[in-house]
Amino acid sequence: MKGKILVLLLVFVFLFASGCAEEEDSAAEEPDASEASAQPQENVPQENATSGSGKEHIVRLEYYNVSRPSELDIKTGDTVSWWSGKRQGNYVLVSEDGLFSEQKLAYSVPYSYTFTAPGTYLFTVKDVPAMNITIRVS
Repeated sequence: MKGKILVLLLVFVFLFASGCAEEEDSAAEEPDASEASAQPQENVPQENATSGSGKEHIVRLEYYNVSRPSELDIKTGDTVSWWSGKRQGNYVLVSEDGLFSEQKLAYSVPYSYTFTAPGTYLFTVKDVPAMNITIRVS
């Protein structure tokens, strides 16, 4: 009987410890707006990589059909990085103006695009019609 209780106790301790370790890792991966420019952009195609001449802006795609901000005014040469806050599954970012092909956004893995021409551009999230982002480039 004591052996079974000891095994159960060890199992609970292991589950508790593994749950705590996972939360710490997730918290470390969470992007912070103030640190975004220091984050490496590993999945950014070379033609869209920041040239250093513009600012970097962040758009967060979150649960409950929320994108922050939903409208953004930027300058030509600025870069926008889309970050997914969806921990399970992916969002699919669509450029309604055909600037790039559909981009699958996994949690904490950004997609960045540098705007080289002025205009007003609309972005949506596939299968989530309420998530619209309007970017005005001057």
